[in-house]
Amino acid sequence: MTGKMLKPLKTLSAGLLLAISVSLPQPASAAGTVAGQTIFANDTVTLRSDALMLSDLFTGLPAEKDARIGDAPLPGEDLVVRAGTLQHLAEAHGIDWSPSSGRVRVIVEREGRAVPLQMVRLAIEERLTEDYIADRVEVDITNRRLTMMVPSEMEPEVKVESLDYNSRSQRFAALISVPIGNDKSLRARIQGEVHAVIEVPVLNRHAGPGETIRESDIVWTAMQARRSNHNTVTSPDQIVGMSVRRPISAGSVIRRTDVTPIQLVRKGDLVTMVFQTSLMTLTLRGQALENGARRDSIRVKNLGTGKIVVGSVTDAGIISVAGPRIAMN
Repeated sequence: MTGKMLKPLKTLSAGLLLAISVSLPQPASAAGTVAGQTIFANDTVTLRSDALMLSDLFTGLPAEKDARIGDAPLPGEDLVVRAGTLQHLAEAHGIDWSPSSGRVRVIVEREGRAVPLQMVRLAIEERLTEDYIADRVEVDITNRRLTMMVPSEMEPEVKVESLDYNSRSQRFAALISVPIGNDKSLRARIQGEVHAVIEVPVLNRHAGPGETIRESDIVWTAMQARRSNHNTVTSPDQIVGMSVRRPISAGSVIRRTDVTPIQLVRKGDLVTMVFQTSLMTLTLRGQALENGARRDSIRVKNLGTGKIVVGSVTDAGIISVAGPRIAMN
């Protein structure tokens, strides 16, 4: 018998059956006088257990002739039983059968379910943070064609048997195992890269141009630090109270250029100039000489004295100045 890897089985293919005959003794309790019984060699058969039975190869086989002839393929794999092997098995178990041609064969498939690659990543990330790295990390697996299957009735489970991490190259090598039942496990060696993860603020809704971002719009998501740059928003202070310049999708990483400050003061507006201490608050009337968003420093003309001072925009129409003398001169 020879085997090869196939993609995970989804359906049982119904193939053409080859009719064969075999003479079997009639049970004493059976009715009739039929001296023979027709047996069929299957074209394709799908297994759910780990045992390969003679009855998996031949249909119509009496129960007393059935026997275990080997192990089923691993989950998700197949096994081709060719004409010569079928004939040898028939002879060994007292079945008078021979194939009609050398092309006769039975394909034995084993049902299975794939182990999600994300489950492998999470197991390795957890082991890294336990043994090597205190901060949160994400891993990229380089052998992406890795396919591990478990029996269809089992929930996948990934165990990291060993792991080596090179902090200099930020690469890892791990040996993982996946139980497949009956104290058996599949093993695979995994290599990949390790990346630091940061939390960044994103929106919990879609926002269109001109909308104002509020604190209630903010949620947090993780991203690999290497994917961020000076334009990546990393703090809510960088976007709360800002106006959206271009559409921002919910959950997407926000760039500083996606938003723009809201102009709380425009050139020519009449404004209130405020000087405040713990002991007093002094207010004067002024006129803005520049546009300004929150925390912008702009020039303001004192309407009482005609003097020009510099103040910081704190709210719509409100300018904070540094001292009473400056404000009044």
